[in-house]
Amino acid sequence: MVHKTGTTLWIIAALIICGAVTYGANRLPAVAGSFYPDNPTVLKNMITGHLDAVEKLPEIDGQIIALIVPHAGLVYSGQIAAHAYKMLEDRDIHTAVLCGPSHRYPFTGLSVYGPDVTWKTPLGMVHCNTKLCKQILNYDSHVKILPEAHAREHCLEVQLPYLQTVLDDFTLVPVLMGRPDQGTIELLADALEAVGFDDKTVLIASTDWQHYHPADKGRVMDSLGMDCLRHFDTKRLGKLLAEGKVEMCGGGTAIAVMKAAQARGANRVKILKYGDSGDVSGDKSSVVGYVAAVLYKSADSASPGKSQSDERPDLPPLYELTDNEKQKLLDIARTSIKTYLETGHEAEFEIDGKLAENGAAFVTLTKDGHLRGCIGHIMAVAPLYQTVATCAVQAAVADRRFPPVSAPELKQLHLEISVLTPMQTISSQDEIEVGRDGLMIVRGNHRGLLLPQVASDYGWNRTQFLEQTCRKAGLAADAYQAPDAVVYRFQALVFGE
Repeated sequence: MVHKTGTTLWIIAALIICGAVTYGANRLPAVAGSFYPDNPTVLKNMITGHLDAVEKLPEIDGQIIALIVPHAGLVYSGQIAAHAYKMLEDRDIHTAVLCGPSHRYPFTGLSVYGPDVTWKTPLGMVHCNTKLCKQILNYDSHVKILPEAHAREHCLEVQLPYLQTVLDDFTLVPVLMGRPDQGTIELLADALEAVGFDDKTVLIASTDWQHYHPADKGRVMDSLGMDCLRHFDTKRLGKLLAEGKVEMCGGGTAIAVMKAAQARGANRVKILKYGDSGDVSGDKSSVVGYVAAVLYKSADSASPGKSQSDERPDLPPLYELTDNEKQKLLDIARTSIKTYLETGHEAEFEIDGKLAENGAAFVTLTKDGHLRGCIGHIMAVAPLYQTVATCAVQAAVADRRFPPVSAPELKQLHLEISVLTPMQTISSQDEIEVGRDGLMIVRGNHRGLLLPQVASDYGWNRTQFLEQTCRKAGLAADAYQAPDAVVYRFQALVFGE
């Protein structure tokens, strides 16, 4: 969606919506000149500029299965999307399955506008993969050809210039989702799983995230959704979307692509870039969130979340912080909660040095010795101070086990921060040391984590710790013994008020 501060773009888009579109063998550009430049040279320079500006990407130790990308006007979201498309450079991809939501034409089910259709952009023509399009169309009676749904839709079209730039030759499977009810989400996931895609195919889910919230509040909402994405937790993501705690205009297609990617062997997710429209417009009072992510099958393991790179014989060093740095983080956590409860916005901080380096952390709230909230991020994808600030607010208002903390109640809370080391998979239970290690178990869509101090507080032995971690994941107590279960250990630097 084009950011609402772009008045001129909105006017042009409105004219396009009112205008006529020709159907037939060619799907003509609907939003060239509004969502992106209609001049081929200008557009090419914009796309290559976005791709060239991607400074560093993580190494992927296996096959890319799917991407999550935004779909706003490229001046706003293009630099974020470029982080995902940069991952496809020099990879042997021949087919792109583009899935997105219908913004302008309401319908039920799915629409594939692909058999014998060529999509046109200012950069040239993209032919659809007629065979695969027909396979999806034949999968279920609720999958139809609705040219009117695609005629003015932007969410798939804006992806094509990036694909045309990073891939030498490819065909397209364009799929739009109508009303994102549970049945339609499952239909898309099942269809994508059933169709015979080869390893030269990439699934792409097109979605923007929260819409028109202040940037600090929007970041809190988006971080909840990204946490679900990192762990393939489609059930929780669907619940958060239904409750309005997470916003994704393409949430249904994203969930379906996540499920299909996992069925095709994806077991790892990396968030490549997060940002919002205010990064470009300068207006942080009302923004749209954008996420670029890659879902892939690790070359080292077929088990969800596991790879040999995690199996390090030596323990990683604990995060070292001075007493002043610890106190600063505690102050940031409490100030963040207080500010959010009073204003609905997350506090802003100017931090440099070690606290500005990426770090993973949990924030735990207790009241009269009893747990009142605990939320954390297990991967170091944001500056440590920002992770603490965000998780503190989430622990106070978004831990679904407890009602939100009230402003008067804040004075009664005790705050504790746990700064985590990287996760390590275990090959033997003997590697677990109670009192030193925290545990996380992943089995299918289930995930549960307990911090190191929990086992010590309850006096559990190693077996009890494993069993309680399984129960935290909603699994049977002995699920850690299952062949497809992955158990991680980690350590934490723990400090509190």
